[in-house]
Amino acid sequence: MKKMQILALIVIAAAIGVLITQASDYQSYGDFSVAMKEIDRNHQIVGQLVVDDARPIVYNPEKDANAFSFYMEDEQGTIKKVVAQMAKPQDFERSEQIVLTGRMQGSQFIAHDMQLKCPSKYQDQALQSQKARQVVSK
Repeated sequence: MKKMQILALIVIAAAIGVLITQASDYQSYGDFSVAMKEIDRNHQIVGQLVVDDARPIVYNPEKDANAFSFYMEDEQGTIKKVVAQMAKPQDFERSEQIVLTGRMQGSQFIAHDMQLKCPSKYQDQALQSQKARQVVSK
């Protein structure tokens, strides 16, 4: 074999290895029921924050600035306690949707990554201008 053919085979083998690695890291969105069945791997859970007297957000930066807990309802309606191993994001309470990455541990979900979908300031401005037009038309 020529040197170029050997080099081409090495490059192809490396590319196949990268593709296999990427495919094994692929995660789809799930819910708490899937995460409870497959506790040995990470899951991405989509849901909304639940806050009431029985389910508060617990964050004590003096004790541990890189941990807080809250309750989240997934898209199937299941509510679970979430322990986030990170600082509480700014405007966390205003989020419309939360995407967590982590795994179940007992009855709670341990999150090591979080993405928030917050309300757009442009949506707020559009609502205000719509209300202003309604007032003017009356």
